[in-house]
Formats: sequence, structure tokens, C-alpha cells
Amino acid sequence: MISIMAKSQFLEFGGGVGVLNYSGDLGQQIGLNAVKPAVTIHHRLNFSNYLSLKWSLKAGKVSGTDGIGIDPFATNRATSFSITVVEIAPTFEYHFLDYKHDKSPIKWSPYAFAGVGFARLYGYDRTQFDFNKFQTVLPFGIGFKQLLGRKFALDIETGFRKTFFDELDGVSANSSDLKDYQYGNPNDNDWYFFTGVSLSFVLYEIPCPFPYIPNRYMLKANFR
Repeated sequence: MISIMAKSQFLEFGGGVGVLNYSGDLGQQIGLNAVKPAVTIHHRLNFSNYLSLKWSLKAGKVSGTDGIGIDPFATNRATSFSITVVEIAPTFEYHFLDYKHDKSPIKWSPYAFAGVGFARLYGYDRTQFDFNKFQTVLPFGIGFKQLLGRKFALDIETGFRKTFFDELDGVSANSSDLKDYQYGNPNDNDWYFFTGVSLSFVLYEIPCPFPYIPNRYMLKANFR
């Protein structure tokens, strides 16, 4: 059974570009001013025509600013941040259509994904924030995949990253920068998002259709 399953699997390697965005204490709405470029590389193992496991590495800037504040406290706070996020995340993908089958009339499918990832945060200016720069995140989202012949696949996806802390933006309720203001919402953790396009190279494992049978005459021959 393991042998049969291995023959039906294939691998994908690829990379792409996209943008990172942010939502947190410096802006409860996703704005264009917080959109920053990002890059990604990935490795995908396809268990079947529907289910895949993808390991991805993403890197890019995440930023936010009070700008035109949503309230007078945010306007007076006038705080901004810009950090670099490097994320590695294994995610399971489920494709809703059997687009990989040789007899399928379509070569595309929408998909959903979810997993657990780890993010490394770089570039904080305020050193009084004492927290772990390695953070666990929960990536999940939707995407669309299109096969390009038998060697390539094009992915377009957008995904959410739920964090478990309130200091991604360097702003938290326990901050000591501005004691006269409510400096953050401790009940609302920060989020960041990735939207991008990537190209994969599909590597098939093609088994030999004819088993090797040694020539019995050659085995018995006695060459001198």
C-alpha cells in the first residue's frame, strides 16, 4: 500500500511575491498605507488530488501608523511602527475540485488552507517591550490554483495570521510611553495578512512500467 501511494504522490517547489498588511492598535481597519511588499518560497507534498501539505517561508515588512486617528487619543498618540517578519509555516490545503485528474475538463480549483506557523520579529525601536521575538501564529485563508501544462502551477492566495500577543505593533496596554492615554487594547491581539501570487514547479515521481527481469542465459554463461 505504501508503494502504491508513493507512486501517486508528487512534489512542488516554488516561490512568489505578495504584500503584507496589518490590523491592531494602530488601526482597526486594513488600510493601503500599511501594505508592504513580501516574498515567499514553498515546498508542497501532495497526498492526493485534494489534500496537500505545504511548507512556506515568508519575509517582508509589517507596518502601521495612527495617521488620522479613529479617536482623539490615537490622534494625540501619533505612533507608528515598521518591523520585519520572517515566518515559517506548515499548512494543509484542501482543493475543492479534482483538477489534477488526467481526464478532468478543468485544470483549476479553489482551495482553503490552515495550519500553525512561527514568526520571528525584527526591528523594534522601543527596547522597553520585553517579549519573545519568536511568536506562534495561526495562518488560514483561501486561494485559487491553475495548472500550466504538466510542469507548473500558478497560485493566488490570501491568508490571515492570528497572533497570540498584543505587541506586534509595539503598542500595548502595559506600555510606559504615554501613561496619560489608553495605549492599547489588551483584549484584542494583533493580526497580519499575506496576499500573493506564486509559481510552482511540479516534480512527478514516474515509476518504471516494466519490472526488470535478468537474462537467465547471461547469468548461467561462463565467460572465459
